Amino acid sequence: MMRSKILDYLLEDQTAVVFDIDGVLAPYEFGDLCHSACPDEDWESYVRSNDPYARVRASKVLQIFVNSKDPSHVFACSVACDYEADGKIDFVLRNYNIPRENVHIVENKQQKLGFLDEVAKTLQLPQSRVALVEDTVKTLDLVCASTNFVTVHVSSFLE
Repeated sequence: MMRSKILDYLLEDQTAVVFDIDGVLAPYEFGDLCHSACPDEDWESYVRSNDPYARVRASKVLQIFVNSKDPSHVFACSVACDYEADGKIDFVLRNYNIPRENVHIVENKQQKLGFLDEVAKTLQLPQSRVALVEDTVKTLDLVCASTNFVTVHVSSFLE
């Protein structure tokens, strides 16, 4: 089967890939036949009493993709509150071949942009060799409008 140009680019050795967690590495399936387990205002108490990431399954396609990359060039970065962070990190470590030091939690989308800069500097790569895989178009738009980072909607991985 023929892959898309963007997936071929992501698979190149010199390209670093940063995955969002919710809706990308972790399908957003927290409720029973519903994407959410509870209203937003109840989310914190729900997460503190249930680990929603303990029951979420990983994406087989993304597991295969991550395993095909050098682990030093694969990252996960997610916006999260302190009460969500451990569950998200544990989910990624349990399901993907991403080193712990490459899994980052940030407070907002702007910090996610800063993390992309950090990856580029650490690996000594131009922005055009660091890709963000996201499900939120507004985040992709923010990155695309102000940088040369590669932006990829998770739907590019659908066959």
